[in-house]
Amino acid sequence: MPKIFERIAQSKGEEVRVSHITRGKYTFYLHSKRKKLYKALHNQDWDVIVLQGSSRDMLRDSARFMKRTYPALDKMLGMIRKNQKDAKVYFYMTWPYRKGDPKTERFSNPDSMLKAVATGYHNLKDRYNIPVIPVGKVWRSYVITYPEAELYLKDNSHPTYEGSYLVACTMYSAIYGKSPQGANKLAIFNQNEYERIQQFVGKKYRTKEFQYYLRTE
Repeated sequence: MPKIFERIAQSKGEEVRVSHITRGKYTFYLHSKRKKLYKALHNQDWDVIVLQGSSRDMLRDSARFMKRTYPALDKMLGMIRKNQKDAKVYFYMTWPYRKGDPKTERFSNPDSMLKAVATGYHNLKDRYNIPVIPVGKVWRSYVITYPEAELYLKDNSHPTYEGSYLVACTMYSAIYGKSPQGANKLAIFNQNEYERIQQFVGKKYRTKEFQYYLRTE
């Protein structure tokens, strides 16, 4: 997805270089222990930094948040504020699994899972005064609007190429404040899917809900 975002932005005339320091299923707590992360924050200058935890990060109880999630974010954000004072920081709201979280009954459908994830990121937005890119909201709305779309791989959680393209378009609109319409169509087999995703994200970007997540005090 980061490289798809890079190509979308470049095709829209932006000068951008994207790097990512990601690990599958890593929580904010686990990320906060990675030396590679702190090396990148210390040795390079960044214009934009996007923080993403595990999809299940926001499904934890308040005790776990207080013990692990908040201290981890305090640590990472402290490093960012010290070494990357001019960087714009965003949280990345993840999407719900196709069938919700099978490990927790109350989140066992996509809408209840998304509600919990969105609430969690809403709380992070208020606590840290950092905008949230509402990927999860856009993703779920697209699935409901176009149920024939294949955004999920067979594991019902990770994205297909089309899913990654949707995420990258959402990232582009949030970070650059523009519609992704007219961007490079890259390699989706169904060319009409590109235009539909671009148009959908462009409309979502203009909604009050999308803009709410991007506003800070």
